[in-house]
Amino acid sequence: MLKALLFGFTLAHAAAPLPERRCVGPAAQSLLEQGMALQSELESDAALEKYNACLAEEKGCEACRYESGWSYWKMGQWQSVVAAWGEVNPADPEVAKFLPIAQENLALVKAKKIPVTFVSGVALGKKSTPEDGPLSLFFLSRRQSYNKNPESPLDFFDSDIQSPKSVHFMPGGKRVFVNSLEGARTVIYDALGTAKLGLIKHRFTARDAPLFREGTQAPWGYSFPKTVKKPNEFLGRPVEIEHTHGGRFVWIPYYRRSFDQNGSMPSALAIVDAKTYAVLRVMAVGPISKYVKRSNTGRWLAVSHWGDNTVGLIDVRGNDPFKFKHEHLLVVEKRVVLKNMKGDRDHNCGFCVRGLAFSDDDRYLFVTRMKGGGIAVFRLNPKGSAAPVYLGTLFGVVPGPRDLEISRGGLLYVSCNASGVVARVSLRKLVAAFDAIAPGTKYAQRRLTVSPSELGVEKVYVGVGARSLRLSPDEKTAFVTVNQSSELVALETAGMTISARISVDSYPVGLEISPDASLLWVTSQGRSAKGGNSVGVFQARYKNQEIVPAQKK
Repeated sequence: MLKALLFGFTLAHAAAPLPERRCVGPAAQSLLEQGMALQSELESDAALEKYNACLAEEKGCEACRYESGWSYWKMGQWQSVVAAWGEVNPADPEVAKFLPIAQENLALVKAKKIPVTFVSGVALGKKSTPEDGPLSLFFLSRRQSYNKNPESPLDFFDSDIQSPKSVHFMPGGKRVFVNSLEGARTVIYDALGTAKLGLIKHRFTARDAPLFREGTQAPWGYSFPKTVKKPNEFLGRPVEIEHTHGGRFVWIPYYRRSFDQNGSMPSALAIVDAKTYAVLRVMAVGPISKYVKRSNTGRWLAVSHWGDNTVGLIDVRGNDPFKFKHEHLLVVEKRVVLKNMKGDRDHNCGFCVRGLAFSDDDRYLFVTRMKGGGIAVFRLNPKGSAAPVYLGTLFGVVPGPRDLEISRGGLLYVSCNASGVVARVSLRKLVAAFDAIAPGTKYAQRRLTVSPSELGVEKVYVGVGARSLRLSPDEKTAFVTVNQSSELVALETAGMTISARISVDSYPVGLEISPDASLLWVTSQGRSAKGGNSVGVFQARYKNQEIVPAQKK
């Protein structure tokens, strides 16, 4: 169904088949189907034109009114959602479920508690505070899908920005990849966001079968239910982004395959040609693939599986994408039985493993557990084929770690969504702490709780909802997006103190810094159909440097 493709976050709880909705006349039915096809491509304006034509042809077609309500929902036009669904049978189970939400949002709009559309009100040209600090941030340009008529020439309406999740600079800093999660597409821009260079739509049909080298088989003991006849025909929701081979290949994992509402089946990982933007291969991976990280020696690409407490290691040696192979599956304590996982998988996710970081020599892999806390550690063998060893999980650094960054000096930086802190700890001390765990100890017992003072953990509070974390190339500054307060925050790493903060469009998640540290991109994904649908470009001015206007860059 269309809604399953577009609004997985709201329909994950659906337990019964949705009713079939049709028009009476063939002409109206054809327009309905055309509109649904357009909306499946996230072309809401074009879909609404078809639905309105459908209603002109057959005024009483409830199916067209119902589907138009979802298009208005996507655009944040709550009054139109309520009007459209107000003319649909109130006994319809989906209308009964979602109309109250639309009515609540409309009431908030009228009370001016949320904006009319998805805008948060941050104006281009805004500067960070304090203005006389060692670092200044300047809101330079924006790509958004909530305002068709922006005032600034550097504020671009872009319908391809739909629930943007992550952003990634390519080597050289001239191109930026942005994942639109609910848009099921990846958009490529120039470094300033002023030019769109390419678009990748993550839809796979029978014609794309050659991209799936393993056919319908899945690695690491995963499998598809027998009821799924065509597992490689789906819409993929892109989550994170990584590049390998010096920028030759781009790796994009999918949150889930569109037919898998519970996220309990193997997901997928696309390998993209960085020059042509063509998908070269799609590899099956574990359930709810989230973060993806290349190793420092070029041996592996790691992908964290939010769905079942595992991390997959893919051998990426060589230059032929079809020779890359699934290698090890790493298990954090215990692998979740997928058939028991139902409902909202953002919460029913085991330990919710996400963040990944390799040590410089690839001998260790660190994995964050957002649920229940803890940083899991694996010892790897980058020069051989010996299986990795799970050393255990360390508790006490931060309660629910999300993102990880490792400095060249051997410091592990961690962001914590729940507590709103950024912490750092010595890798040497962290690994040494596991020497206290006796060899042969069972997985479930390999837990070590220490006080922050024992490891010399340093912390700074940035705000509740600390999400993506990035270190500047010189490692003198750490940047973090703060979801709850809708801010981008900069820290001086020398003293772990806040050096700058600036408001961004509502509910930021993703973050990336250019190779020369002059630009930062922030994705504002939004939350519960509020805020978001925006990607902001910020220019960083370090002390004794000047901001270069975008027009002259």
